Amino acid sequence: MPPPEKDLEDFMENTDRVRTHVLALVIVAVIVAVAAPAQAQREFEPLFDKFNFKGELSWVGLKTQIGLYEQDSGEGGVLNFEDELNLGDQQTIPSLDFEWQIAKRHRLAARWQNLSRNSNAQALTEIDWGDETIPIDADITLSFDTMQIFVDYTFYPWVKERWAGGFGLGFRWIDLGTTLTWMLDTGQVEEGSQDLDVSAPLPYINFEYRRLLTDHWRMIFLVGWLDVTIGDVGGGQYIGKLGFEYLLGKRWAVGGGVNYAAIDVDAENIEGDLELITLRATLDLDIWDLSIFGRVRF
Repeated sequence: MPPPEKDLEDFMENTDRVRTHVLALVIVAVIVAVAAPAQAQREFEPLFDKFNFKGELSWVGLKTQIGLYEQDSGEGGVLNFEDELNLGDQQTIPSLDFEWQIAKRHRLAARWQNLSRNSNAQALTEIDWGDETIPIDADITLSFDTMQIFVDYTFYPWVKERWAGGFGLGFRWIDLGTTLTWMLDTGQVEEGSQDLDVSAPLPYINFEYRRLLTDHWRMIFLVGWLDVTIGDVGGGQYIGKLGFEYLLGKRWAVGGGVNYAAIDVDAENIEGDLELITLRATLDLDIWDLSIFGRVRF
């Protein structure tokens, strides 16, 4: 049940503007980097790496709540996918990262994760969810897939010998796919289903601090946030990262870290399955992970 077409168009238009600004900054940074001498481009090592790829093994924890309400009457409710529908709240998955230090004060980074979860549950009480009512004892099957890519550009106005601080713009591309079906057989079969697929780039502002603790130990701390309201769609996202790594010579590094990403969205004037009913939807999705990793440095 997507948000109203006009509000979705406005939302996409504004996020497109953010992406355009990020791309413009990156292009300027690339031009500066190409014009700089090769030796100058590496004077920031080992505080930064010119290029690096990172492979992670991540232990992920999740919390997912989706609420659907009839907008006029307020009837409906919230489903906690982990507590009420037995969806797993922990998973072990791979994650991939890439960083490119375009120049001394310019960095481009990306991170990818993909999660796929399925569950089976039985309705212990009658569940009102928007304009759908799931009866007691109904068998419920849920499939919930989440893919997210973080892309951010950071400018560092403060670069010292052993520490650096900066800020920038980024977006989090997220794909959510949900299929919920239910069936109750009491001699007469009752059943229903709901599919929800959402893809959107969610912009944010990020702040980073990194430091060489010793000649071999490096720390990186990053936070990001943005809260916007466009028409009937509003909400925000919050991200955070803290990592420590040990530099093994010029080409390798190993380490560990903690990552956090959250979404809190509220949308109104959504058309329900019944034409005369308008819905309000809420989405709360928290993803946090503890990771160990190896990094290849160039």
